[in-house]
Formats: sequence, structure tokens, C-alpha cells
Amino acid sequence: MKLSLIPLDVPFMVGDLVWVAQPCGETNTQPYFQGQIMQIILDGSLHQTTVVRQRQDVHELLISSAVYDLKPIGDHDGVPRISIDIELFSTIQILFESSEALLASQPH
Repeated sequence: MKLSLIPLDVPFMVGDLVWVAQPCGETNTQPYFQGQIMQIILDGSLHQTTVVRQRQDVHELLISSAVYDLKPIGDHDGVPRISIDIELFSTIQILFESSEALLASQPH
């Protein structure tokens, strides 16, 4: 039996600076913050587990979520690292490459 990983584009890479559409820290003066991605954990929890119930030569393994571990920077420098759960197939975007892109996505 072979396991086949379905190719998937994961947004952003370790080391990237991103804007996150959620408050950060105790002040929460803005509904977003900037952070640096320290690590990305591809979710392999129980709800992502592939259960083999039929005899087949190849089974596809699909990862549909990831946890981004971020170190807040800029105005939030010094705030402890934050983990953000991302559904990779969701149309709801949480991470953005710029503050302009984040603000443009917000309802007016």
C-alpha cells in the first residue's frame, strides 16, 4: 500500500512577515497585528487522520489545516508568540502580505 500526499499550496513561508486579521496583546487597540512566521505545523490531528477501510494500492492523504506560530512585531513587539489556526481550503483569509491588503479585505 502507498500513501499519496495531495499537492497543496500553503500560503507564506517560515520567516515571512505577515499581517494577521485578529487582535493581539492586552491593549487590542487595533483588530490586527503584524508578525513573523516562526513555524508552520501541518495539522495531523485525529480529525485529519486517514482511516483505511478498503483494500486499495494507493490512499490519498489530504492536509486541510495548518497552525502558524507567529512572533508579534512592530507595535506588538514583546507580546508572547501566538498560534493561528488556518483552514487551507477556506475562503476566509486571516493572513495577509501587507496592511493595505488586510484593510482592503475588511467590510466597509
